[in-house]
Amino acid sequence: MKEYIHISKVRRLMNSHTEIASMKCWKKDGSIMICRNIICTSSNFKGNTFNIRFLDSGEIRKIKAFFIFEINNQEVIL
Repeated sequence: MKEYIHISKVRRLMNSHTEIASMKCWKKDGSIMICRNIICTSSNFKGNTFNIRFLDSGEIRKIKAFFIFEINNQEVIL
């Protein structure tokens, strides 16, 4: 059975700065990006974005909240 998580809980999870095992989101070109072992370093509520750091490589990326469709094997619902 599929588990679901609401976008508001995703925001709380990201803002808690805890390690996230896996996240799937869409890129601008529509392809799927799979992120493993990440942590949210900051967020912008007005811009609706999260800055995430990949713990393995140290790379930092900015992700729009509505592009996230799965986090920790739970499907994100709006």
